[in-house]
Amino acid sequence: MKVMTFTGKIRVYLVTVALLPPLIVLLAVYFLSERQLEFSDRQLAFDSLEKYRRFEHSFRLGLRDQVLEIISTHRFQEALILIRKGRAAQVSVGSGLSGLDFLEILDADSRVLTSSHRPGLIGEIIRIGPGLPAPGEMLRLETLEYDVAGRHAAFTCIVPMDTSLSVYCGSYIDHDLTSLLSILTSATVDVQFEDDLSDTYTGMDKNQLYEVSGGYRALLAGGSADGFYLVADFVAGQSQPLFSSLLLITSVVGVSSVLIALALGFFITGRAKREIDNLRNASARIADGDFNTPVMAYEEGEFSELADSLTDTMIKLRALRKMLATSEKIAAWQTVGRKIAHEIKNPLTPIAISAADLHRSFLENRPEFQAILTETTTTIQTEVRRLTALLDQFVSFARMAPPRMSAVNTEKFFNDLQALYRHEIEKGRLKLSHSSTVRSLQIDPEQIKQVLVNLVKNSFETAPETIVSIAIGDDPAGIRLVVEDNGPGFTEEQLKQSFEPYFSTKKTGSGLGLVICQRIVFDHGGTITLYNRPEGGAGVRIIIP
Repeated sequence: MKVMTFTGKIRVYLVTVALLPPLIVLLAVYFLSERQLEFSDRQLAFDSLEKYRRFEHSFRLGLRDQVLEIISTHRFQEALILIRKGRAAQVSVGSGLSGLDFLEILDADSRVLTSSHRPGLIGEIIRIGPGLPAPGEMLRLETLEYDVAGRHAAFTCIVPMDTSLSVYCGSYIDHDLTSLLSILTSATVDVQFEDDLSDTYTGMDKNQLYEVSGGYRALLAGGSADGFYLVADFVAGQSQPLFSSLLLITSVVGVSSVLIALALGFFITGRAKREIDNLRNASARIADGDFNTPVMAYEEGEFSELADSLTDTMIKLRALRKMLATSEKIAAWQTVGRKIAHEIKNPLTPIAISAADLHRSFLENRPEFQAILTETTTTIQTEVRRLTALLDQFVSFARMAPPRMSAVNTEKFFNDLQALYRHEIEKGRLKLSHSSTVRSLQIDPEQIKQVLVNLVKNSFETAPETIVSIAIGDDPAGIRLVVEDNGPGFTEEQLKQSFEPYFSTKKTGSGLGLVICQRIVFDHGGTITLYNRPEGGAGVRIIIP
């Protein structure tokens, strides 16, 4: 029978203790209370509509009392007398209208004789609808009104003074009123105008609930004939009276389960963490090259098996490293030997030819022997100097010291490059740019300068008119140094073999320039990449962490 692993037990314990009890309770709450919640939402919406009806009734009573108070004032009675005498132009009804947004006095034809806040309506006819109330009564309306600020939905009333005059007044349904209604009804109350809608609210009756996506909707005031709709949207699930006790039980069970799971998790994972940390430290030692310390586990089981496996791997790696080190040394010296032999043969050929020509001329006693002597010795001396320079470069490469790391200010490093290439910058052959936000670099400044100098020198040597650019910028892995030119670019052969020792396309090149650059960058823990620019020219990208 297969035994469950230690990590498998952890998963089973945590999932069982943490999820099963809360899941059972939540499923019970969901299946038993879904219908009750829907009923509760609808009932709360009905209750909110009833609150609105009481508010509207109280609001209209207040509007009526305000109008009756204004009508009974001495100032208003004087205004009526002036209007009856045909002196409506001398009438002003703009004061004492607290609670009203507009008030007009109309004649028998519903023509505006004077206005409190809308003087532009004087002379205009207010379209009220069929019939006016009898004197002493009041007609309540919901209308669409206009003033200098635009259009407004309004609660309006008409109060006849006599058979020839009536008062037309009202209060706008503004943002303050809709905000108050939103708080009162626990819904989103808003005014929608008829010409902004298609048929969204057509056919809705006032104070009736309609089920919509996500809740309920009711038309509080207005309609198609009024030109606006005062609509309340009730979101389902806002109140859950039935759920309070069940949610409390669920919360207690859930918290208890989580606490138990955490306690078990700390106990079990604490033991696992000790084993994992032990194995991680052992892996780090192996990665650092320690192949002598055996790996041990605290307990029997899969951790002990893993420790034994790491120990076996370590022993095999130790043997393999010795074999690889020997093989790499042999292969490296073979490669270097072939490269050096190839490079030495090149100058030895003209030396041998020159020596043979000199010997033959001497034996034949040619009259131009003196000239041949001068020419051949010059050739021999030139090739010997070439051999000496080649060997000097090889010795320099072999003895290259590791970088001396120090904190270097990025701005100072950039300024030093500008000073180094001041003449080339003034001539327009070199462009430098610096956009890095890194203030300090941990590098060997002289070695990095040597890399840039070699790369710039290579670019300048491609053609006399070549323009080179050096850009210093940020990279996710560190800082980025980019050297680009507008020359002929790299050939496919150069891209493949540029970092091979003694590979060069120049007649006098040693083939070690890019190799030295690569070694310096690698010693800094960075990368160097050659590429061709899409618009033409070569590029070298260096990333230094």
